[in-house]
Amino acid sequence: MNKILRNFIFLFSFITISCSKDDSPSSSSKSIKYELSGTYSGTLIVVYTNPDGINQIEDNISLPWLKEITLTNPSATTAIVLTAGSEVSGAGQANEIVTGKIFIGSYLKKTATVNTTSIGYASLDIATLYE
Repeated sequence: MNKILRNFIFLFSFITISCSKDDSPSSSSKSIKYELSGTYSGTLIVVYTNPDGINQIEDNISLPWLKEITLTNPSATTAIVLTAGSEVSGAGQANEIVTGKIFIGSYLKKTATVNTTSIGYASLDIATLYE
């Protein structure tokens, strides 16, 4: 019985010490950073959540691309999106890479990487909730 109790106390202490509040974004953080990088040589249409929580469109974007915003009224239900797709006349080459990242504060909340199609088109979609 003592051995079981000692193991339980050790395990509880390990879990308590191992967990850090730095592992997730601060609830008071309002800063959002969007980042696109990779080898893609074409141009992109980018959609991201703007400071008012509404989707914003930018076109004719080349890599690398970075956008930092501050949400004016964040809540746990605010959807944060980053979408990048090839311009109709701006395709790249086959097998190029596009990587997208969403940061909340300094915490990397979500990332994704896609390869272009055989004719050089890219389509990247990332979505997460502000929490």
